[in-house]
Amino acid sequence: MILTALWLIFIGVLIWILLLFVAAWMRSPKTFTLQKEVDLRLTYKRYMQIYPSARMSYDDYKRLQVQNAYRKAVSSTKIKRMVR
Repeated sequence: MILTALWLIFIGVLIWILLLFVAAWMRSPKTFTLQKEVDLRLTYKRYMQIYPSARMSYDDYKRLQVQNAYRKAVSSTKIKRMVR
């Protein structure tokens, strides 16, 4: 009984590690979200070269850049909807 439980735990850990490797290999967004925030300063062409799996139009990319720049430029106390 205990041996079976240990084997199941061992197999679960192996599957979990395998899934992490597959996610890293597929460049899952969860693995490098901070890097993508920095890369929003790139041109659209260069961004698509680095992240070919990103299905984003030029207009969507520019909108994302504007939103990110606004968040960094204006403090949270000056954005009225964030002040309670």
